[in-house]
Amino acid sequence: MKSLNYIPFVLIFVFIFASCEKVVNLDLPAYSSKVVVNGEFNTNSTIKLEISRSIPILNVADSTGYLLQDASAKLYENNIFIGNLTFFNGFYTLNYKPVQGKKYKVDITRKDFPSAYADIEIPANIVSNAVFKDSVSFDKTGYPVGQITLNFKDNVATNNYYEILIRYYAASIQQWFPLEIASNDIVFANNEKLDNGAYVFSDVSFNGQNKTLDIPVGFGTATGTPKFEVSIKTFSEDYYRYLKQVRDYNKSSGLFVSDPVILRSNVNNGLGMVGGVFNAKDTIR
Repeated sequence: MKSLNYIPFVLIFVFIFASCEKVVNLDLPAYSSKVVVNGEFNTNSTIKLEISRSIPILNVADSTGYLLQDASAKLYENNIFIGNLTFFNGFYTLNYKPVQGKKYKVDITRKDFPSAYADIEIPANIVSNAVFKDSVSFDKTGYPVGQITLNFKDNVATNNYYEILIRYYAASIQQWFPLEIASNDIVFANNEKLDNGAYVFSDVSFNGQNKTLDIPVGFGTATGTPKFEVSIKTFSEDYYRYLKQVRDYNKSSGLFVSDPVILRSNVNNGLGMVGGVFNAKDTIR
């Protein structure tokens, strides 16, 4: 009997909440899809871009796909035509490495889309060097502790942003791994480590100065030759802010409620970001 008396109350509860629903009709303007261009012009890598299209925010799926496989992508260096990027395996590529200090333009055209272009400037060269000493002190167990000393010169004329990644080699499995950095330096203490093991920071604490980073290395960390790979990237504030927006969004996207993010863009008549990066990469034997 108790269960029978409970049923009317449930029905009343459901009816009250159902009656509170209100249908709102939105008179939205017709959506016009745009070309989306994403990638990085890195002096250490050949050209590789993803070219896709934007879709309405209310579209959770689109059977036609978002990648554009038949767009025209032309590359110019200091206003001189270099070549056409070709589509392969999801990306538009060109066997050409950007050059420090030069300006680039990518023109994107595709039927039924507004023509778009991105201007990219490669930052100035980083003057750097890295050395490794296999024994500078001893740990608590008596094993020697090595040290990587990394020096680089910051350009006083601009606000510079950096990414540092150090990897060590494991000869037994012939693979590289990011080095776990234990340092009290402000560039590591005040900045979160990225998923790939790198750190991104600005030059606010050492603008225009020589920066030295001493990084301890545990005994037997690296085996084989070369032992370490050191990569220093520098790029513009605009690209730095874009990368930070993407990281913040990825961290919050798993939450039940997250705020929308309007990403920075340097693609005219389109969307996306093509960053210009100078990459000083070297190995330590």
